[in-house]
Amino acid sequence: MFTYKFAAIQRTDRTNTIVKLSVTANTERDARCQFARQYILFLSARIRENNNHV
Repeated sequence: MFTYKFAAIQRTDRTNTIVKLSVTANTERDARCQFARQYILFLSARIRENNNHV
């Protein structure tokens, strides 16, 4: 699993205000599917989830 971070512009926002979005998903495609209908997305980071259990 990864945490994907995006800079995004809402499709209906005429001021083009950039927002930051974050989602946990297996692939970038899965992550984009979470927001693609509402936002134009620009990938800014992919961070591997640390699953080390002590």
